[in-house]
Amino acid sequence: MNRFPTFIKILLLMLLAVTAVPSLHAQDNTGITMTAEAGFDGFYKPGFGVPVQVNVANSGTAVTGELLIEIGPTGNKNVYTSPISLPTQSEKRVTLYVHITSFTSALTVELRDDKDRLIGQATTGTLSQLADDDLLYGVVSPEPGELEFLENVTGGHSSAAVAFLDLVDLPAVPAAWNGLDVLVLNDVDTGQFTTTQLDALEGWVNTGGQLVVTGGPGWQKTAVAFTDLLPVTITGSESVDDLPALSQRAGEPFRDPGPYLVAASSLRQGELLVHQDGLPLLAVHRLGRGSVYFLALDPKLAPLLDWDGSERLWSEISRRVPDLPVWGKGIQNGYTAGTAVSSLPSLALPSVLNMTLFLFIYVIIIGPVNYLVLKRLNRRELAWATIPAIILFFSALAYVTGFQLKGNDTIVNQMSIIYGQTDSGQVRVQTLLGLYSPRRTTYDMTLPDSVLVRPFERGFGRGGGNVATIRRGSDVTLERVRVDVSGTEVFIADHYRPTPDVTGRAALDLDGSAIILNVTLQNNSDITLETATLLIGSTVIKVGDLAPGEVKTIAERITSAGSTTTSRPFGSASPLMSQTDVILGTSNYYDDRDAYPRWQLLQAIAENPGGGPGTAVSPSNNAVTLIAWSEQPQLDVNLGEDAFDAVATSLYFLELPLTQNLTSASAVVVPAAFLD
Repeated sequence: MNRFPTFIKILLLMLLAVTAVPSLHAQDNTGITMTAEAGFDGFYKPGFGVPVQVNVANSGTAVTGELLIEIGPTGNKNVYTSPISLPTQSEKRVTLYVHITSFTSALTVELRDDKDRLIGQATTGTLSQLADDDLLYGVVSPEPGELEFLENVTGGHSSAAVAFLDLVDLPAVPAAWNGLDVLVLNDVDTGQFTTTQLDALEGWVNTGGQLVVTGGPGWQKTAVAFTDLLPVTITGSESVDDLPALSQRAGEPFRDPGPYLVAASSLRQGELLVHQDGLPLLAVHRLGRGSVYFLALDPKLAPLLDWDGSERLWSEISRRVPDLPVWGKGIQNGYTAGTAVSSLPSLALPSVLNMTLFLFIYVIIIGPVNYLVLKRLNRRELAWATIPAIILFFSALAYVTGFQLKGNDTIVNQMSIIYGQTDSGQVRVQTLLGLYSPRRTTYDMTLPDSVLVRPFERGFGRGGGNVATIRRGSDVTLERVRVDVSGTEVFIADHYRPTPDVTGRAALDLDGSAIILNVTLQNNSDITLETATLLIGSTVIKVGDLAPGEVKTIAERITSAGSTTTSRPFGSASPLMSQTDVILGTSNYYDDRDAYPRWQLLQAIAENPGGGPGTAVSPSNNAVTLIAWSEQPQLDVNLGEDAFDAVATSLYFLELPLTQNLTSASAVVVPAAFLD
C-alpha cells in the first residue's frame, strides 16, 4: 500500500532535479541587464552602415561571450558579432555596425556566453528609414529640443530629420558617419571625444560633412576639440546690446531685446557669412568637400531662442551641404559589379583561335596521322586501340589544361571606387572584395577595424548566407566564408583612406569669345595614374598616364556648339557610359581581358538596372574631376594561414577646385554642360 506513494515521491524528486539545472542557470545570470539603440536616434539611410550602441551591465557572476545581431530572412541571414567580457559588478558599452538589407522596424541584440547559451537580450527603439536625398541633422546639446525646428530647414532636399544624440553615440568608425549630413555641437564638452571619434569626425568633414560649433557662454568647452579646424580664433565672450546685421540678414526682428552674449573672435581662415561690425557671428572654413562652421551665439538663448529668423539663418548652412554625384554613391548595379569582380584575367577562357588550333590538331592526329602511321607499320587493325588511346590522351590534355587555366591558387580581387577632393585629407572608398577559390572550402578573411563590411547583394535575391559571422573586435573578421569549386564570394567594404598625393589647379579663362579650360596636374605619389581623363560638366578630356613625379598641363578649348576630338558634350547621359573609350583608353574593351572588368565596374557605378543610366554628372560647377585608374590595393586583407594571390583595380574620382575667370565686357556663350 505504501509502495505507490513512495514511487510518486521519487518521480517528483527526479522531475525537480531535472528542472533545477536550467533554473539555477537562469538564476546565475539574472544580474545581466541590457539596452540597445540603433542608427542616429533611430534614423538611418539605406546603403550606409548603421551603428548599434549596446549597454550591458553585470551584477552577477563573471561572463565571457559575445553580442550578436541577425539581419535578413531565414537561410540568408547576415550575423554580426562582437566579443565581450563582463566581470562581476561591471558595465560596458559596445558598438556594432550592421547593414540593414530590407525594411526593419527594430533590431534585437543577443548576449550569448562562451557555451552559446542565451543569457541576455535587448531590442532597439523604432527605426526610421530616410530617403537617400533626405537631410539628416545630428544635434548634441543639453536642450536639443530647441533645435527641433531644423526638420523644416531642408536646404533644397526633399525633407529633413533631426537626431538628438549624445557624444558617446557618435561612431568611432569613419564610414559609419556617411549617413549623417550636419552635426551641431552646442554647449557640450568636446574634450570627452575619444581620439578615434575625432579622427572619424574629421574624415567625415573632409569627405562632405558639415560641422557646426556654437558659442555663447559655453563656447570654451564646446570648441576645445576643434581649435585647429575652426574658422576663427576665439578670445572670450562679450555682451552686445543689439545685432542688427543678423536680424536684417534674416529679414526678421528679434523677439527678445538685448543685451546678448556673443563669443568674441577674429577670422583666422575661411569666410565670414554674417558679422556685426567685424565681429564674426557665422563663419565657415572649408575642409575638403565639407565645412566647419562657427556660430558665435547659443541657439538655446536669446536672441536665437524662438526667433522667427532661425530657419533662414540655418539655411545658410543646409544649402551648402554638397550633393553626391553618381560615382560618390558607390555601386548602383549589383549584377554588373559582381561580374566585374569575378572577371579575373588570369582565369579567362582560351581564345577562339587557340581552341580552333587544338581541335584541328586533334582531328589531324586521330584521322590522317593515325591512318598513315598504321598503314606504314602495316598494322591497320590496331586502329581499335590507337583511336581510344588518342581520345583519352587529348581528353586528359584538355582536362589538365582547363584545370591550369581555372587556377590552382586562391585569389583576392579588390575593385575600389575612390571619391574625394585633391586638397582634402581623406577620401571615401568603397571596395568590392572577390574571394576566388579553386576548391570547395572555407576561409577566415580579416580586415582593419576601420572598415564596414557586408556580404554583397548581386540582385535577384542573391547575396549573404555564405559567411558564418562578421565579427568585430580588434579587427574585422569574416568567419567561415564558404566558397564553391572555382567560385567567387563577393563582399563590399566602406572605408576612408588618405587622399592620393595629387595636386592640381583648374581655371576657366576667356580667349575672345571662347572658353579655355587650363589645368595643371602633378602626381606626387609613388603610383602611376593610368588612362587619366578630366571631367567638367559632361565633357571628357583625355590626359593619358600620369607617372610618379610627372607634371602635365592641359589647355582645352570648350565651345557651346561642340568640342574638340578629345572632349565631347553629352547632354544628360552619364559620361561614364557615353565615353567609355576615352575613360578606358580603348574602344575594344569587350574583348580586352584587362579592360573588360573595368568596363563592368563603370557600368556598376553609372547604371541602375531599374532606373537606367545615372544623370547626375558633377556635384557642382566649381570643380573639375580627375578620373584615373591604378592597380594599387586599398585594403589590407589577410586569410590567416591560407596563401593567396592579390589582384587590385582602383578607380579614382578626385575633384580639383575650379576658378572661373569669365569676366568680360563682351557677351560670352557658356556651354550647356556647365549649366547642369
